[in-house]
This record gives sequence, structure tokens and C-alpha cells, in this order.
Amino acid sequence: MRKSFPILVALSSLFALGCGDGADSEAGGGGSADRGGAGEGGEGAGGEAEGGHGADWWRPNSDAPIPWHWQLTGEFDASDIPSLSSRRVFDLDGELTSAETVAALHALGDDVVVICYFDAGVYETYRSDAQMFVDAGLDGGPSDLGWEDSYWVDVRDLDALMPILEHRMKDWCLAKGFDAIEPDETEVWANWNEQRPEDPITLEQNNAFQEAVSAMGHGLGLSVGLKGNNTEAPALEPLFDWALTEQCWEFEECEFFRDSFVAQGKAVFSVEYDVPPDCALANEYHINASQRDLDLVGPNDAGYLYEPCLPDSATSWP
Repeated sequence: MRKSFPILVALSSLFALGCGDGADSEAGGGGSADRGGAGEGGEGAGGEAEGGHGADWWRPNSDAPIPWHWQLTGEFDASDIPSLSSRRVFDLDGELTSAETVAALHALGDDVVVICYFDAGVYETYRSDAQMFVDAGLDGGPSDLGWEDSYWVDVRDLDALMPILEHRMKDWCLAKGFDAIEPDETEVWANWNEQRPEDPITLEQNNAFQEAVSAMGHGLGLSVGLKGNNTEAPALEPLFDWALTEQCWEFEECEFFRDSFVAQGKAVFSVEYDVPPDCALANEYHINASQRDLDLVGPNDAGYLYEPCLPDSATSWP
């Protein structure tokens, strides 16, 4: 999991080990990133869609590569758009990204999709809506180890948690024109139980939380991606439209996505930090793989690394 912060935080410096051509200036780009038209529409599990693109939300397929940009450190600078014009999918922090930036990205073409990132399973003291977690009694969870001022929330209390996530989906994402959501920090049960074994959250309870998040997003007409949860991907695949995984090559977990999401024709995006992805297998599996900087900074920031397995101009798998 990579978390977004309102200010630039330098976490590490990574060496560049590339598998392909990362040039952003190349025109074109493949993949089915067309928003609102990448799959048959249908009602979300939450019922009639309230907004967004109606029930015909973005359902990217794995038929061809999809060039994408993921940035979670600092605000996305609209001046970076020209250097990223070959990308078709942009995954940005929902709280920090303006409606004007989302509109500017959509102006790149009808096939451009903008994903709204937010943390769904943790309470972060630095977020603008932090008081909502306090008022709901969701501020007493164990530490999100490795991330300062972040704490796991009790996802068993959906009555308390889901109104907060609805606020994020509506105010941070839907109102700004985002097409999809990336709810992060959803693998709560294992992290909670490591520190609170006397009060465990079951996998079934965690999956019920995942289902509630997916249903709410679909009910708003938003595409919903599964973030992480690598080993649980086969069980969770029916709930989600696409997946984003970190370090599945390093930990030999990419087959979970090949045998679930890709097998059902759904797009998978993967990022490695410490080692390059296995590009031969990534291309064979039809996974959009790249090596990135751990900070996930913007293209003109110090430390930026983007080494995809295929150039942005690729329109088919090798």
C-alpha cells in the first residue's frame, strides 16, 4: 500500500531497472480505457446509480495494454499534463486533486479515465475529514505500522464507517468528475489481528466491508478497483471492475490476478518498487506492469521513476 500525503515526503531513493521504454512523449497508447464504454453497463450492487456515468461505469479489459500514471505524493500539477499526454488512465489523490485538474485530463480525449484514490480502512489524523472518524468512534484502532498518524479502523462497524466513505466518494470523487475509485488500505483484518489478537476481525467480516465499499461505489456510478489483497483476489474479483497490485512479482503473487481478474477479461495494473517486474510473464499474463519510485511522485519531481514493461505507444501484447 502506498499512502498519499498533502506534502511531499521523501521515503526512499530507488535505482532504475527498466523492462521497456518509459518515454512519455510517444503518441498513441493501447488498451481499453474508454470511460463509460469499456464494458456492458449494469446496475451496481447498491442499486440505481446516483451519478457519475450512470450504470455504465468504466470496466477496463485486459485485451491490450493501458498506459497509466499513478501519483500520490504532492498535488498533481496540471503543467505536467503535456509530458503525460500518452497516458490514458490517471490515478490521483481524491482530496488533493481539483475538479479543474480532472476536467483538464479528460480534455486529453474521450478515452481518458481519472481514478480517485482514497484510504478506506484507516483513520488518518492529517485528513480534512479526520474529525468524522473521531465523532464516529473510529479513532481507537491499532497503528498502521510504517505510516505516521494512520490507524486501522474497525471495519465491522459499517454503520459508523460507510457514511464517512460515502462522503469521500461523493465530495472527493464524484463531485469533481472522477470516473473510478481506488479504495486503499482495505486489507484490515490481517493488520488489525497482528496487534489486536484478542479482538480479531475475521476474513469474512473484512470481505463484507469490501462488498459494502464496492456496492456503494457502483451505486454512485463509479468504477471500483481492488487495491492489493493479493492472495484474496480470486475471492474478491466478482466485486470489482479492475485491480491494482503492488509487489506481486517480488512476492510471487501475480498468479492470483492472472487466474481471477485477467481470466475474466478484467484489466490489472501492477507496480514494483525494489525489483523490476518479470516483464516476460507480465506480458504473457496481460498485466500492465511497471517499476515506479516508492514515493509515486510527479513526472517532473526529483526521484521520479517510470519503467513500464511496454512503451506507452504499445497497442497490443507481444
